[in-house]
Amino acid sequence: GVVEACLQDDEPAALERARAVAERGAGHELYSSSKSALAQWVRRAAVSPEWAGAGVPLNAVAPGVVLSPMTAPLLADEEWRQVVEEAVPMPLHGFAEPVVIARALRWLVSEDNTHMAGQVIYVDGGAEATLRGPQTF
Repeated sequence: GVVEACLQDDEPAALERARAVAERGAGHELYSSSKSALAQWVRRAAVSPEWAGAGVPLNAVAPGVVLSPMTAPLLADEEWRQVVEEAVPMPLHGFAEPVVIARALRWLVSEDNTHMAGQVIYVDGGAEATLRGPQTF
């Protein structure tokens, strides 16, 4: 599927498969597929000679809902805000200001990060833990 094509670095095949998914009315599946492909790529690439071998810690950040110009109209509408809150429940401090994500990124790319590699860091107010529970895979 889409994930496999992405991981094989076959952009034309990934796009073709994504179009097929969208045409059958399952376009919403592409979001989770792209997240999965990125997480798998980060884990694989992080330990490669190009990244770890060069001393570069490669990780990814998975934010929850970030208060931004893109989300403002959606969150201003009470009905849509409830939809977002149910889809991405963030029990720790609610939706995030952009600076929250920036702080996590700042540490990840700093000299202080000497050993974290291949991780997806959820800066999401607990959304991932709420939605998946104790399951880690």
